[in-house]
Amino acid sequence: MGVFTLNRFNGVEKYRISEANMYAVKKDENEIMVWLEVETEREPLQPLPDTADCGMNPSAEVTVYVGRFHLKNFGEQEFVISKGYDKNRKDWTARLYYFEHQDVDRNTLKLTYKGNGIFDIHWTGVTTDISYYDGSKPDTRIEIFGECIFEEYADWS
Repeated sequence: MGVFTLNRFNGVEKYRISEANMYAVKKDENEIMVWLEVETEREPLQPLPDTADCGMNPSAEVTVYVGRFHLKNFGEQEFVISKGYDKNRKDWTARLYYFEHQDVDRNTLKLTYKGNGIFDIHWTGVTTDISYYDGSKPDTRIEIFGECIFEEYADWS
């Protein structure tokens, strides 16, 4: 299904994606909210010493707002989300959960529709280090690469 990578100050931590799902909701006549949720396996593919014994694994969610969402014309699209927390909506547009919820900023989300409700995903962004929330370490760069399932695809075709 894919790999969830955390590029941290002390190396690279990797997890296998266990589940990735996409959802869509029409908010009003001109706005459709599309979001992606990514879960990982408990055991890392590549651990790092400071988190290896914590028993935690990351999950993430990203939301984009579009005017139209028609799968037959979707092809490949790229979305840029600069801030993980939208002050106007008072909600996260991109978040990571490891020990706590935190925003993911400077996001690029590339979605490629392959048909039958399957999308290729490539999502990158940056966040505060997952083990040092005080800002004492450089930001962590996340990279999520794999596939997701949009189960309601027939309704949006």
